[in-house]
Amino acid sequence: MAKPTLEGLPTELLILILLEIPDLASLKSIVLSSPIFHQAYLTVRQEALCGIVKSQWGVLLADAITATRSRGLLFSSHKHEAIALLDTSRRKEEIKDLALGSSIPIDEPNSLEEILHLLYLHKVFRFFLGDYAKNLPRPPWMENDEWETSIIPIELSQTEKHRILRALCRLQTYKNIFGYPESQDGDGWKQNDWKGKEKSSTSPDKEAYRVFFGPMPPWEFHEMGCVWIYFTTKFDPIYKEMTASLRDLVEKHISKDDYPCFELLPKDVRPPAGGLETFHSLQNLPDQSKSLASMGPEFVYRLLHETPLMQRDMVILYAMDDIMSSFPLFWLQEEDKLPFLYPADRHAVRDYEQFWSTLPSVEQPNLGWKKLYLFPEPDIPEETLEDVVDLADPNDDKWRPGFAIFDGERLTGWKAPLLEYRLGQFPE
Repeated sequence: MAKPTLEGLPTELLILILLEIPDLASLKSIVLSSPIFHQAYLTVRQEALCGIVKSQWGVLLADAITATRSRGLLFSSHKHEAIALLDTSRRKEEIKDLALGSSIPIDEPNSLEEILHLLYLHKVFRFFLGDYAKNLPRPPWMENDEWETSIIPIELSQTEKHRILRALCRLQTYKNIFGYPESQDGDGWKQNDWKGKEKSSTSPDKEAYRVFFGPMPPWEFHEMGCVWIYFTTKFDPIYKEMTASLRDLVEKHISKDDYPCFELLPKDVRPPAGGLETFHSLQNLPDQSKSLASMGPEFVYRLLHETPLMQRDMVILYAMDDIMSSFPLFWLQEEDKLPFLYPADRHAVRDYEQFWSTLPSVEQPNLGWKKLYLFPEPDIPEETLEDVVDLADPNDDKWRPGFAIFDGERLTGWKAPLLEYRLGQFPE
């Protein structure tokens, strides 16, 4: 009697097996194992992949879908669509509870294309999770030997991973809507000049802040900042490589009597026209890292994984002075950022510490943020969170050590000098 095999099962049972597979690698392995499984997979491809996407993203699925659906929604030309998407995202719980009517739920992928992009996005973000844990630069108060031998790689907690993934989703969404467009169309470079698009009583920066950050608890903005400033540390090897290769080209093809403009190079080796036009301008590359970081996680991931030639061209095309960086929004008054909008307004209470104690850890601010950005007055018990939170323009030095990312126990173990940072006394 022949030994029974999985391939001998009815198609209906094969489909049920496929729908229970929890990860992409296992699904790929079993689908490629036999033509029978492959045929069954084709009938439920979208459903099977959707199940894996939901398992991968968990409670952050809506944030990931928002990042995916925001592609192409430039604030200059698709302002109403972008606001509608952000509004749906912030009101997702209300919409779900009231069974209100969007035919495209914000926490449910609506097409195979969207599912495939969510799978790709998860791959990109998992890379950054691993790299953040392995390659976060040493905080200045720690000795190098201690950092290299006892700390790195960091075993991130589930809450720390959640904060980083949430920040990555938000950074990608922010770039898609408010950032500099990456692609080129037939009419030239796309623009996203939302700051000069309309004249109104509200400044463009204030409107953008209110739309994007207003519904967000303030510590989640600082989570974004911690990840964004980490991106800026990833480009130095690329700068070194492209400077060396362009020096060789300039020495080979341009006379010493001529100014070393890249346009004088032969066409077949000339870099594209961009913000860097001469060899001397390359010395300013470190001052342009923030603009590259503001191109978003997907761009940074591709940049880090491209060939040296493509890396050179991407940097020349998109590197700009840091002052042109789209993130964060500077020069806003604290009153421009208040009051908190729904759902962040639930934190605008007097007994905010007690309220936070009732929330899951991923919805609470961590010790680092509270020490750096809360200024309560003990003699004024009626103060709400909006009265005591520091909403001044952020300082990069407070973002570099990941103070809004790491759990309190970790920061305490590292002897993080939070009081000194709060007072602006940054270690060298």
